[in-house]
Amino acid sequence: MLSMTELAVTADEARDYTGQAGLEVVLHETDLMRGQRYVAVRFNSRWLGEWENDEAPEPVKHAVIEAALVEQRAPGSLSAVSTPGTDKVLVAAGKLQWERVKGPAGADGYIPRISAVEGLLAGLVRAGSGGVSFLMRA
Repeated sequence: MLSMTELAVTADEARDYTGQAGLEVVLHETDLMRGQRYVAVRFNSRWLGEWENDEAPEPVKHAVIEAALVEQRAPGSLSAVSTPGTDKVLVAAGKLQWERVKGPAGADGYIPRISAVEGLLAGLVRAGSGGVSFLMRA
């Protein structure tokens, strides 16, 4: 299970991973922690196996790095994209009529999804609850 306070991936591991991908980017510990907290919130309750934070499998470390890259490029992008209960949609334009949008099924329904992270972790997690998902390209 990933820790919310101690990093599972080092800055050197992140540099090696991004370097192998041909990316010239420096991820700081704060970037990595934001990425790790994102992965932990989305997946800690769904891991198929058990492991300690400092023994995280390579795909999990890579997912943390991918999430950190997204957050570094667009700060705040890993945060929830909506406040439940406040979304509405216009249903009639003559006399303006709004209808509340039903929230997503599941606790992480408003948290953006990153295709690279989903792909890296596909074989390591149980299927999540259904509902609305927001898929972002990494």
